[in-house]
Amino acid sequence: MGMGMGHYRLSFLIVLFVGLLQHPSAAQTRSCARTCNLYFRCSPYYKELVWAVVDGVCRVYQNGCIFGSENCTRVNQGQSPLSATSPEKCKEFCPRRCPSVGPEVCGWFPYINSNGVNSDRSLAFPNRCLLEQYACRNNIGR
Repeated sequence: MGMGMGHYRLSFLIVLFVGLLQHPSAAQTRSCARTCNLYFRCSPYYKELVWAVVDGVCRVYQNGCIFGSENCTRVNQGQSPLSATSPEKCKEFCPRRCPSVGPEVCGWFPYINSNGVNSDRSLAFPNRCLLEQYACRNNIGR
């Protein structure tokens, strides 16, 4: 019995490997045409910033997982996917002037403190433009 199980596992791995060989780009491009599981575990504490210009404004994403999740949401809503860009290019699109009033928003900013412990801070902003400006100027992903 044990031998049969090992054979089955090996066959599965071979099928999986062959499947990957047939679709070499599958790991790089992922179809979001139908529905995406937006809650696949993206750690907000893992920091590897991704920069993208969204509707003419520079947005900083905490990591590629969160950026990918945002792209799936966009595609599911019939919008075009975002393209990552360099921090320098993106910063050209940091909001320069923002109104001082508007619907107040709360920004949640995860980080790892000096002791290596996951932490976060929430800051209130008079409007979304000021939140985007703060995140963009301070290299803070969300």
